Amino acid sequence: MLDISETFARRTTGTPVKLALGTMNFGKRTPAADGERIIHRALERGITVFDTANAYCDGASEEILGRALKGKRDRAIVATKVGFGRVGGKPEGLAPERVAAALDESLRRLQIDVVDVYYLHVPDPATPIEATLEAIGRAMTAGKVRAFGVSNYASWQILEIFNACDAAKMPRPVVAQQLYNLLIRQLDLEYFRFATKYALHTTVYNPLAGGLLTGRYAPSASIQKGTRFDKNRLYQGRYWSERMLGFAAELADVAGAEGMSPVDLAYAWLGGRPEVDSILLGPASLEHLDDALGAVTKTVTPEGREKIEKLYAGFTGTETSYAR
Repeated sequence: MLDISETFARRTTGTPVKLALGTMNFGKRTPAADGERIIHRALERGITVFDTANAYCDGASEEILGRALKGKRDRAIVATKVGFGRVGGKPEGLAPERVAAALDESLRRLQIDVVDVYYLHVPDPATPIEATLEAIGRAMTAGKVRAFGVSNYASWQILEIFNACDAAKMPRPVVAQQLYNLLIRQLDLEYFRFATKYALHTTVYNPLAGGLLTGRYAPSASIQKGTRFDKNRLYQGRYWSERMLGFAAELADVAGAEGMSPVDLAYAWLGGRPEVDSILLGPASLEHLDDALGAVTKTVTPEGREKIEKLYAGFTGTETSYAR
């Protein structure tokens, strides 16, 4: 098995950003056969972390990943998640009995005996975190989970988890998966300082803002059928606004001045952020994967980064951050 601590070590100065493959759309927007081909290509190109969740495509994403990694398990870190789906029409949550049941279901779909990283997908305010951690601890003791992580948690919530883990004498989470891209940069306020102080590996998702950073959409664009925004309230609410579309168009101009495509700029900018330890790619095709792998090797000039910061200041306003 691959080394967890090495895989999720903090990035050091001068080292390239690490990459992980996200499979959220495998089984829906990306057909199963295409998803398996993307996974195999990622392995060939040196990617070792493969990310899924029990909520993705009603479990189909996990099934596709499990099939694709048959006979290749020793070359992969498999990460899945619990807590974001719905059970009986209600939010899944992180109650201990649900965590245990969901883990067994994920192991079956993935066709594996142990999950390398088991994420708490979103916070569950209805369940004390100590109860959730007891379930995670039991899964680790039983050999079903090697390590765990958190996704979409605030700094203070992660610190509470650290303290609860220390009190229970169990390992802390090894990674936090967070939303971060050229359009949404709330992690800059204080999270990155927190992650640095506590040596927490940060992997970021939505590097292309659901496709808004591809240069495909004009400020006056309407939602196109078959895109990630089509019938997706979460992504529409997160990104689809005249303000977001307008800023994305301005960033596309910066990309042109840099001699890059908008996709190149989105990935290269993230790769040049030292606080970002790894990027979760979400390709829908082999072409998208190859584009991403090429883009992260590129560099945004200091002038280009300065332009981006000036545009971002105008985009967000000049209010002083609450966290200094």
